[in-house]
Amino acid sequence: MRLRVLVLALCACLLTGCTQPAASVTPSGQDAQGNWIFDDTVLVGRVVPMTGTLSSFGSGTPYVEQTAIDAINSQGGVVLDGRRCRMELIYRDSGSTVTGAEEAAQELIQAGIDVMIVSHTADTVSPVSAACERAQIPCISVDAPASAWAMGGPYQSSWHTFFDNEREMLCFLDAWEKVDTNKTIGLLTANDSEGVEITTFITDFAEAKGYTVVDPGRYSLDMDDYSAIIDTFAQAQCDIILGVMKTNDFSTFWRQCTATQYRPKMCTVAKSCLFSSDVAALGELADGLITEVWWSAEFPYSSSITGWSSAQLAQDYLEQYPGLSMVPPTVGYKHANVEILWDILKRAGSLELDAVNQAAAATDLDTVVGHVAFNDEHVALMSCVAGQWVREEDGTFRQEIVGNYLIPAMEITADIILLPGSDAGTGGGS
Repeated sequence: MRLRVLVLALCACLLTGCTQPAASVTPSGQDAQGNWIFDDTVLVGRVVPMTGTLSSFGSGTPYVEQTAIDAINSQGGVVLDGRRCRMELIYRDSGSTVTGAEEAAQELIQAGIDVMIVSHTADTVSPVSAACERAQIPCISVDAPASAWAMGGPYQSSWHTFFDNEREMLCFLDAWEKVDTNKTIGLLTANDSEGVEITTFITDFAEAKGYTVVDPGRYSLDMDDYSAIIDTFAQAQCDIILGVMKTNDFSTFWRQCTATQYRPKMCTVAKSCLFSSDVAALGELADGLITEVWWSAEFPYSSSITGWSSAQLAQDYLEQYPGLSMVPPTVGYKHANVEILWDILKRAGSLELDAVNQAAAATDLDTVVGHVAFNDEHVALMSCVAGQWVREEDGTFRQEIVGNYLIPAMEITADIILLPGSDAGTGGGS
């Protein structure tokens, strides 16, 4: 947009004989039919894993983001530097790799985007944020562990919204404390940036809460033999499995684990069991798995763009994708990414980087995923709850909310059930 504005101003000067470009142009209004008249376009880049191992995260794009942007444009878009602008989304596939995410970001930057939005794990968000920092392009991101994202800082033009290690572990602790266990945890984290970053925190956090952590070391991504790790957990009699894993890695591990005589009471592995489609692929082996719930139709928040409740946003998505039984937890954050961007641009009133950064720093916004306000590290910390997958008699799955420590307004819908084959009995409180 910035180049287009300069060209238009120069043309106006040539036609009128002026020697100085006009300071501003009064924003256009609506025509006789009530349609908004736009002076220019803001190009919004979007990097997303549409293919590859993270494609479950990418599903729903561009529909969710485009629906939010269409709603913004129907309300008059955004006024920047005295010009009324419509917002236009252009996106690229990361292929679910760090290199692919960086290359996709570079393509969008070279295509002339004005701002970037990005989400879906540190493998996507971190390289895109880094590319935008180098190009001094504002980048608004969600849906990657805030602690891992912050490691790439300090940031100047990038702003991130999600929960951190502590809030994710508090979510799991809420579940652990409701079950009578020996408080021995088997740790599963990979040798990628996210796994290495979170390991020390998990160990210190769990031990401070009275739990013993059995750490067999970082496993290699796409590993096909977890027998040594499983044997370590069995020998230590770990009642709890805790980790952060990609879906394909967890599927391999869990199939091998359930084929042994080892029977933990709880399995709380982040990222790998977020989506009902991935859980359904595991079949009966997924019964009782516990995951963090980022967002759902039951969340007590509404959109600042459409006014829709979480339930209404979820219903709109399910109508678009009628084959689904439940809305993915990523949908709320996809929508919120656009909410945050629009709010910042409205208050900045410009695409100048200083103006955007000042507006971002002052963000105080209620969104469909909760309240967003950035700290000194450019992070807005969010909350999640604990959910458990329960298999129905017909083979389908439902997700029960079993812990609400961070969002008390969320209703606990069921008591925790232990994994099949483990010892019976639960303890703790509600």
